[in-house]
Amino acid sequence: MAITDWSLNWFDRRSSFIEECNAARNALIDDLADGAATQQRVLDDIYRICGPSQSWQQSGYSDAIRRGATFREIVPIRTYADFEPLIDSEVHTKGGVLSTSPVRRWLKTSGTTGKPKRIPYTDHWMTAYRVPAMKAMWGTFLLNCPELLAHPYATFDTQTVREVPGDHIFGVPYQGISNRNPPLGASDWTPPWYEAPWYIPSLPSDHLTKMYYRLRWLVTKDVRFLTAINPSTILSILDSLKLFASVLVKEIADGSVAGINMVAPDPEAARRLEKILGRSTYSLNDVWPNLIHYSTWASAAARLYDAQMLHALPCAKRLPFMSCGTEGVVTIPLDGSQLGQPLAVDQAWFEFIPAEDEPNEYLSGRRRTDTLLYDELDVGKEYHVIMSQLNGLTRLYTGDIFSVEKIEAGVPHIYFTRRHGVYHSFTGEKLTEAEVVSAIERGLAQFGAPLGLFLCGARWGSPPGYSIAIELHLPRKLDVTEIATAIDLHLQHISIEYASKRESGRLDGIQVALIQHQAIAKYVESKRNPGNTTQYKYKPFHKDTSFLDELVRDNNIIQGEMHGVSVT
Repeated sequence: MAITDWSLNWFDRRSSFIEECNAARNALIDDLADGAATQQRVLDDIYRICGPSQSWQQSGYSDAIRRGATFREIVPIRTYADFEPLIDSEVHTKGGVLSTSPVRRWLKTSGTTGKPKRIPYTDHWMTAYRVPAMKAMWGTFLLNCPELLAHPYATFDTQTVREVPGDHIFGVPYQGISNRNPPLGASDWTPPWYEAPWYIPSLPSDHLTKMYYRLRWLVTKDVRFLTAINPSTILSILDSLKLFASVLVKEIADGSVAGINMVAPDPEAARRLEKILGRSTYSLNDVWPNLIHYSTWASAAARLYDAQMLHALPCAKRLPFMSCGTEGVVTIPLDGSQLGQPLAVDQAWFEFIPAEDEPNEYLSGRRRTDTLLYDELDVGKEYHVIMSQLNGLTRLYTGDIFSVEKIEAGVPHIYFTRRHGVYHSFTGEKLTEAEVVSAIERGLAQFGAPLGLFLCGARWGSPPGYSIAIELHLPRKLDVTEIATAIDLHLQHISIEYASKRESGRLDGIQVALIQHQAIAKYVESKRNPGNTTQYKYKPFHKDTSFLDELVRDNNIIQGEMHGVSVT
């Protein structure tokens, strides 16, 4: 599509996009006003769409399942792994196993095991739930920042992409939830910039090249709104500006894009940009002074980026992105609150279990009936989320834990705090303790070393990463850089989400320090609380690297370069 054509398409789509987003947001507000009726409507829809399916017919579910109490008595709580045999059957029979709605895409995600999941993206789920959720969120964005549609270049959108699907399952595209290509009809997500030259699927899909094209088309424009799912993506825009500074200045001056003359030369804009990018420090507001709002996740982990975001966008306000995963939407923002947002009662049938309860008590096919419904939660408490989605994944245990900030009109306003069993997640990599342990064990095994005591900490920086202090006792001296590289490569192999963030430069590599024998044991002992000695446990995973201060202070580092100390 020619440049002028996509602009015409933008103007044609603008009014209908505003109407659809406002209508979806208003519908959500109406649904929140009567949460009980909305939840019953969702349960009725589950029965209507899933009731005639093969799995429901074989399970003997009856009309009684339309009542929430009976639903909980008959249908077991399951993990994704429990659904895999049914998903295998759904793939081979071309549908009808989990629901009666056809699967239009298989959504790919790594989950927490490193093995990509296959989440059925059905026609009904997309049309009646997932796309309306996106529109409702953008209705909130438009309410707070109508300037995002001031002109065709006003919105810098990195939250969704258009890429040619690289994988298929029996002919059905297998792709990430953020990939909105190819469009699945008029009801699919198609914002006004859908045909913009920095958004089209013919562009290379690697992170840096994609970022170059976005910047080339937008860096001299009057951007008003920037949206990303992870704060790290916005920080990577600053890094990309530094990386592509000379190329951008040259191409803006001569009117080329990736070396091809495509637009009018603009030497004056090039000089302005060169002056900004030539400074020792600059913010995105120096580049785009009218960028007054941006959007990212506002989860507990995302808020740890606040100081860096203030540096990157000192003049812009954050609007929260919805709490969601590939498996479904949990909250949709209605305002700029940086904590809880209302539970999306129109998106799924929700149940909750106190976070202090162990998941094994209600998994493995047990039909636990004492789960809490949306209107039975307490402010300030954390809960596991169980949700029944219209794609046929009913009573799905997600592993996500949410905290309740407040309750309004009977609906809890909640926010994501952590995943059960997950060690840390800077940029959505969601590493589990088991994954990190496995990577360390495999990395050390390469050098003939057994796994012993270690301390692993989340290392904040730009980009952030992970630091590991390891007690190691071998007759020969090892190269600590080689050990760090080996562990890093194993972790990338184990977790495709970690590999993706490393490839895109949003995470730095593993850093390792080899420390004195018994240094960790002494460190652990020093933390033992005299009033609670029997309960104190060795905790190898830490949310920061403060433990290194003490190890450095006591001269325990044998070899390593980390935390401002280099020992060889």
